[in-house]
Amino acid sequence: MQVQGKRQNIVGLHYLRAIATLLVVVNHAVDTASFEKYFGPGLLTSFFHGGAGEIDFFFMMSGLIMVTSATDAVTGRPRLSAGEFLKRRAQRIVPMLWVAVILFNLAFFCAYGWIDIAASLRTLTFWPVGDVVPFVAWTIRYEVMFYLVFSLCFLGQHWLRPLFFLWCAGSLLRALAGDGVTVDDGTLVGFLFSPYNIEFGIGIALGLLMRRWNWSMHLPFQLAIMIAFAILLRMFVRYFDLHPGSLEMILSIAPFCIAMMLIAVHTTPRSVSRVTMLLGDASYSIFLLHPVFMSPVLIALTKVTPEISSAIAAAIATIIAVALSCVAHIWIERPLAALDWSKLARFPQRRSA
Repeated sequence: MQVQGKRQNIVGLHYLRAIATLLVVVNHAVDTASFEKYFGPGLLTSFFHGGAGEIDFFFMMSGLIMVTSATDAVTGRPRLSAGEFLKRRAQRIVPMLWVAVILFNLAFFCAYGWIDIAASLRTLTFWPVGDVVPFVAWTIRYEVMFYLVFSLCFLGQHWLRPLFFLWCAGSLLRALAGDGVTVDDGTLVGFLFSPYNIEFGIGIALGLLMRRWNWSMHLPFQLAIMIAFAILLRMFVRYFDLHPGSLEMILSIAPFCIAMMLIAVHTTPRSVSRVTMLLGDASYSIFLLHPVFMSPVLIALTKVTPEISSAIAAAIATIIAVALSCVAHIWIERPLAALDWSKLARFPQRRSA
């Protein structure tokens, strides 16, 4: 299957989503499997301990994708109104987020006999501070803030655009004035001026600069090259002991992330990996649901094969969690995203009339 023209952008960005999401899942699988109550530390525990730029990369990529998908590639004018953009984003993320919260609470209730109502409400309302469930949903509230800021500054009134760069500059100054490590101090100010905003700004800036570039190249091993970059990124973070969310880490890994995004958008693969495309398309479901599936798998493995290493257990848990998340993407996320929620909202009114 040959890839021609603008199709390369879609393919490359799907590849990036798949790679970053799988690394997040592997990271969580190794971390969890290394707990003493499961299989204990193993061969991969040190390398996959803690985040190493995957979430940071998602935030940068979000900025790039918003610019390329919602504005004209030549003129920069909005292709969508702010309202339409936010409506599409809500239809994309909200239904599956509700499903993830419900599944997580069911699993939590089965395991412990209670649910965290406060954390669930914070998740469903995108409350900017406090714990959320599932725990990975903390990134979603940042994404929602990015949606709001982008729609206001780039799809609304043109004169508001400088406010975006002032917002990013304020986040940078706050990081420089502090210890450079703490990202979220549990306050509203800490959330609104997080260093993660800098990463989003890098993605936006890259998207804006790419309008001036009209070049492409052929790389025969595009997917392999991007995977190699992702592994090198984790090795770099581990070797220099960079702290996730720190300004030092954000600025250090930015060149890796920018290089991967440029490769994704400006190179043409010989053929499309259907599996990787599916993983990229299902990345949201995989990201949200893998913790729900992972723990039961590891618990079952401790009962059935307690002698295996944590690395093997993590690999099995990763494969099963990703597979089940892909099934959820096909059977739940896609149908939910295809629904016209505005018509459903009007249905009770018509019925009562």
